[in-house]
Amino acid sequence: MSKGGGAEEAYQEQADAQNKYNKEMHSWQWGQAQDNYAYQQENIAIQKINDGALRNYQNQTNFNGWLNRENMRMYEFDKQVEAYNASVAAYERQLNYNDVAEDIALADENRAYQDELIAFGFQNQDLLMKYFHAGEQASLDTKGLTTKIHQAQSLADLQVRETKQNKAWAEAQAALDKAGLRESLAATKAEGAFKSQELRVGYLGKEGKQRNLGQAGRSAGKAIQALLATHGANQAAMADSISRAESKYQLDARKIAESLGNTAIMTNIKYSEIANNLINTRDDAKQQQEQIGLKFSQLKDTTDFSRIQLQQSMISAGEQHKANKTKITMDKYQQDINAASNLMTRPTLPPQEISPLEVPATTYQDPMAPNLPPDPLKAINTYQGPTFLQQVGQVVGIAATVAGMWPGSDLELKENIVRKGRSKRGFPIYEFNYKHEPNQRYQGVMGQDLLELLPEAVREGDNGYLEVNYSLLDVEFKKV
Repeated sequence: MSKGGGAEEAYQEQADAQNKYNKEMHSWQWGQAQDNYAYQQENIAIQKINDGALRNYQNQTNFNGWLNRENMRMYEFDKQVEAYNASVAAYERQLNYNDVAEDIALADENRAYQDELIAFGFQNQDLLMKYFHAGEQASLDTKGLTTKIHQAQSLADLQVRETKQNKAWAEAQAALDKAGLRESLAATKAEGAFKSQELRVGYLGKEGKQRNLGQAGRSAGKAIQALLATHGANQAAMADSISRAESKYQLDARKIAESLGNTAIMTNIKYSEIANNLINTRDDAKQQQEQIGLKFSQLKDTTDFSRIQLQQSMISAGEQHKANKTKITMDKYQQDINAASNLMTRPTLPPQEISPLEVPATTYQDPMAPNLPPDPLKAINTYQGPTFLQQVGQVVGIAATVAGMWPGSDLELKENIVRKGRSKRGFPIYEFNYKHEPNQRYQGVMGQDLLELLPEAVREGDNGYLEVNYSLLDVEFKKV
């Protein structure tokens, strides 16, 4: 049928087609309800089988766990018995070991005590030997000091003789040095006189040569004056050299005199040093003799005191020997106690665990059987010659009222469309009014949207407009 049709026959055909569709839909829905009931019964049967298998599994698991615990109880008891027997054997071995260790420790202690007594004897003998050796050494040291004094006296005599000889040698050497200075000064003066005469003769020869040149006037005078100046300078240098030689002679002679004076002073100091060394040697010998006597006396006191200490040490060692033997006995007793503390308690078999109860059976409720729904109402023809929009509105109204599942939802049938949101499943929701019913607002979807989102929920009606099955949607078609 075209969208522009408006005859009463066409409207009746539309109502008949709608009635036929409603009956088919009623039969299909009743079949779906029966299929759903059968499916739920099958699910209950499968669930009973699965629950029974799970219950059997849980019962067997509980029993296996109980049996494992029972086996572990016996296994652990056996292990405890083995550990107890092992501890008893270890206890007996430890006691035997303690007895042997005590015997060895006592033997070591007795041997150590005997070693101490032997050491005390050697120490006492060593003290006496050191004392006698010190007496002999003191006698030898005293003889050595006497010999040292005689040697010091002989050395002092030799040093005095050596000092006198050194003084005499220094005086003789000074006389020789002074005579050598005089001879050197005389030779210097003689050499100066000879050179002065040589210079005089040379000057006169040069002057004669100059005069024989036949020169006259100022040039000849200047030449002679130059020769005379050179001769005067040479004579002055010669006189200065002799003067320096005399000054050196005086200085060297003074040094010789000073050296002789210093030699006399040093000789006197040497005599005093020799005398002081001899006195110091005698004083040192006397002091060392006193120290030898003091050391020997102190050694005697130390030796006597050390021997008293040895006697007390021997008494203390005997008491310590007894105490050590007592300690060894106590240590052995303590080790016996420790071995006994490591002895395990005799094990006892723990009571048996109560066997597990079976898992209770599950109670099920069968699904409710479906009831046959009433037959759908029959659409009637109420045609009164409406306009085209009224015809479309009546068809849509009849379909929506009678079927309630495929209302007209074509965009061309609606106006004043406002989008209100989106359903949980993602379908757009709108508010609108049908063009033939401008004063009534509805809420629903657009068929054009469902062509892409859910094609099975939209179809083209006999009038050429899109219709929607709201039972497949999570959107309610309602008046607002």
